[in-house]
Amino acid sequence: MHMAELAPQLRRSSIHVHALTPREVAAIEAQVEVLARSFGSVETAEFADACALAAHELPRPLRELAHRFKQLHLPCGAVLIRGVPVDDSRIGPSPTHWDASWRNPPTLREEIAQCLLTASLGEIFGWRTQENGRFLRHIVPIEKDRNEQLGGGSSVTLVWHNEEAFHDHRCDFLSIVCYRNEERAETILSAIDDIEIPDDKWQVLSAPRFVVLPDKSHLPDQNISAHWRLDDDAFARIRRMYAAPEPVPALSGSRLRPFIQVDEAFMSAVPGDAEAQAAFDWLLGEFYAHQNAIVMEPGDMLWIDNKRAVHGRSVYQPNYGPRHRWLRRVNVTLNLRASMPYRENAVARHIV
Repeated sequence: MHMAELAPQLRRSSIHVHALTPREVAAIEAQVEVLARSFGSVETAEFADACALAAHELPRPLRELAHRFKQLHLPCGAVLIRGVPVDDSRIGPSPTHWDASWRNPPTLREEIAQCLLTASLGEIFGWRTQENGRFLRHIVPIEKDRNEQLGGGSSVTLVWHNEEAFHDHRCDFLSIVCYRNEERAETILSAIDDIEIPDDKWQVLSAPRFVVLPDKSHLPDQNISAHWRLDDDAFARIRRMYAAPEPVPALSGSRLRPFIQVDEAFMSAVPGDAEAQAAFDWLLGEFYAHQNAIVMEPGDMLWIDNKRAVHGRSVYQPNYGPRHRWLRRVNVTLNLRASMPYRENAVARHIV
């Protein structure tokens, strides 16, 4: 299925576009400078707290944009912000793997800028079962994973999903920033508001008739690192979710503005429920029928509503070299307190 680049025919109900003004860029860089003087890494709770406070100093138009998006005042599933500062020479070669150093990286200023803008949406957090809790993930092509439903894949379409659809405390929003995309890979998106849901489909899709398994990025063999030793206890809950997944609805909340819980690769109807599987297949087909595609450029940032839109990625041929595709991703929640039972302590930002 061919997916076109961002174009004038893009459905405005799906994506709102905001080009940063020179004043906004200058304000972002000023706050980045302040934070960079105090932190050599974005991967600490202390940085996340400082970043949340610094986000209040962003220009009002950016804070208003974030507020309107998270309060559903904008009729869209994603916001595309263009012109986020990315220094191609300073950031160095694209990494060959997600397992890069957390301390004093050459991308520190870009990382701070992404976290700063993302923090205007909510609280940054990570997963202990995904890169040991790293807040800001590298998304780069990994040759051994080219056929997998992972960020490192490339030879297969990364199909429709909400991030961590299997978990009650999945993020409310995520941000993706592009450092490089010379291969012209397409990020695909589809918003639930673009779909008309008949009564019979709503009744099935809003009932707990589906199971979602944890995706492969939360398995121990996808988290082997040169920078830490795996804590087997952190994966205990993941193993239980695999062994006995709890049935959940695919749609929930308001009929007029529903939330979605979808992962095409790891989700299905409860075994034997043919009616639910047919409704789920219908929903996936509607997402494909109403999709948008964006070829992200360096300095593009996508804010995605993880409970109101699904996303994925086209097939592409990686360069597998110093300039191959390189994106970064951050998760945020509107209610960090709600995940307390899943975190190590009150100030930790890693869900176990």
